[in-house]
Amino acid sequence: MGVQLLAGFVSALTFAHLFHVPKDQIVRSGVVGGLGWAMFLLTKGDWGEIGGMFVAGTAVAVLSELLARKWKQPVVIFLIPGVIPLVPGGKAYLTMLSFLQNDYLEGLELLVSTVFLAGAVAAGIILASSVFRVYSRARHVKGEVR
Repeated sequence: MGVQLLAGFVSALTFAHLFHVPKDQIVRSGVVGGLGWAMFLLTKGDWGEIGGMFVAGTAVAVLSELLARKWKQPVVIFLIPGVIPLVPGGKAYLTMLSFLQNDYLEGLELLVSTVFLAGAVAAGIILASSVFRVYSRARHVKGEVR
C-alpha cells in the first residue's frame, strides 16, 4: 500500500506542477491526492469500488476546502490535482479497447462501470462543496464573517 500511496501523491504533485499551482502549494496538493487515493484503497474493500470512489472524492473535496481556507487559496488549487489519482482513466482505456476489438458486451459493461466511478467522484465533490457552501452562507448571514 505504501507504493500506491506514493503513486497517488506523485501523480497529484506532478499534475499540480503541470497546472501551475503556486510553488508553495504543490506539496499540499500532492498530499491531498495521496490521501484521497489512500481513502479509496481503504474503503473499496468494504464499500465496493464505486463506494470507495465516492468516499475518496468526498475526502479530497473536504481536504481541499479546508486547505483553501487555511492557506487563503482557491479550492481548485487543491481539488483538481487531488482528484487526478481518482480519475478512472484505465477503465476508460479498456472500454475503448473492448469496443475497438468488437467485444461490445464487455465494452458496455466497462462503460457503465467507468461512468459510475466518475459519477461517484463527482457526487462526493458536489456533496462536500455544497455542505461547505451552506455553512459559509449561514456564517455570513449570522454576521460571523471575519
